[in-house]
Amino acid sequence: MSVAQTRLPMGIKLAYGVGAVGEQIFFGMFNTFITIYYNQALGLSNSLIGVAIMIALLGDAVSDPAVGMLSDRWRSRLGRRHPFLFAAPVPVAISVYSVFSPPEFLVNSVGDGTAWQFALFAWLCVWTILARLFLTLYTIPHFALGGELTKDANDRSRLFSINSVFGYMTGALFAFTAWGYFLAGETLNANGDSIPKHLDATAYGPLVFTASGIILVVILLSAWGTYGRVSTLSAPPEPKGKLSLRTYYRDLKNAAENRNYLFLIVGFFFFMLSVGLNEVFIIFVNTYVWELGTEDMRWFGLAAVPAIIVGALMAPSLMRRFDRRPVLLVAITGVVVAAQLPLNLRILGLFPENDSSILLPLLLFHMAVTAGSVAVAAVSVLSMLGDISDQIELEKGLRQEGLIYSARTFFAKASNSAGHFLAGILLDLFVRIPFNAVPGQLDDGVVFRLALVGGPIMGLAAILAIPVYSQYRLPRSEHIQILEKLAARKRQEGGG
Repeated sequence: MSVAQTRLPMGIKLAYGVGAVGEQIFFGMFNTFITIYYNQALGLSNSLIGVAIMIALLGDAVSDPAVGMLSDRWRSRLGRRHPFLFAAPVPVAISVYSVFSPPEFLVNSVGDGTAWQFALFAWLCVWTILARLFLTLYTIPHFALGGELTKDANDRSRLFSINSVFGYMTGALFAFTAWGYFLAGETLNANGDSIPKHLDATAYGPLVFTASGIILVVILLSAWGTYGRVSTLSAPPEPKGKLSLRTYYRDLKNAAENRNYLFLIVGFFFFMLSVGLNEVFIIFVNTYVWELGTEDMRWFGLAAVPAIIVGALMAPSLMRRFDRRPVLLVAITGVVVAAQLPLNLRILGLFPENDSSILLPLLLFHMAVTAGSVAVAAVSVLSMLGDISDQIELEKGLRQEGLIYSARTFFAKASNSAGHFLAGILLDLFVRIPFNAVPGQLDDGVVFRLALVGGPIMGLAAILAIPVYSQYRLPRSEHIQILEKLAARKRQEGGG
């Protein structure tokens, strides 16, 4: 008997993909603006910003597994994933708005001494923890739902491809709008110097309100749009023992006995460590190394859109022809090379100067290659995790997408947070970038050190991910055999 599954209707795939918009805008606000907003616009130490993000990781260590376990075991008329999808959007939107809206008395007093620095630090800590907690209520069940909606390998790839197209494309378009409309132009600082508007705290209000509203709407749309498939999804297993974090980490240890899963999450850790560094450095690099204005920065998001669409839509065909692992390895290599090459060449004196007419087109080209490669890698990893869920079900007898994807999400957050923490330390202690820095007026040594951390140092962690990912061993032929064995088991159980 064939293990081929009925293909998902396109409407369900689109509804699932819409949900990625909320996650991408959330991370776009946090990863693009959080450091430069709190450091250059508000005056909070980069090191304290990094510590706040690392403290939030402690909350993730509890919330991620808890949500993963709960969504795997939840029993309700809404199924086991959708109760979380409906519960998440309102608190996510409120927390995002609050992170970027500290009380005026804190903003006005942060330069008055260490106590006020720690007061603003506490505000950032609390709301970052809450924001990531509420996002977890959505992201883990959403990813787990994607692993459940279809078991057909090619259809699963297409589902995650559409998810990636929605996420990265709208994230890029939102970035274009943020830079080109909300933060467009220049303003004057307290000293009368002309500065880009993203260095002015008062410019962020409309952007944050809009982002919060979009997050609220799209998550609800995705939940409603996929609700009709609840009756076709896997039922939760019968409860076995008390639900606890100890149980989760025991189950995670059992899952990590699957070598493919182990290598995938370890490789993901190194890759996301590099991503965390890049997310902090890129806006500082664009502002102070390349000396780009907001009218230039807006094009990065737009340039990424066609590359993301091409990369995400090509990924299923590439994996069908070459299998998952080689596609992932080539994509990661593309990210590593394209993301750091311009800064490496600038350090060597081989890249155009900032007043060159070809500087921006070259940077946009490298951005497009990076974005397209990231899209291919994202579809590959999510598809691999779905395949591993099938393999673990055959080995352990349990469907645990919540566990599988929660660990993936936690490792992503852990390494990304470590990257933000390390980046903050490097900016304070190595680069030594001052508060209220004005583009074009920084010391040459500061600019050189910023290029160094934003290029070769950032790329090192991603390079380490390549040999780890290369240890993944679950080819398409073996996955087909796994599906056939699972189908045979279910027929046998049904006949019994």
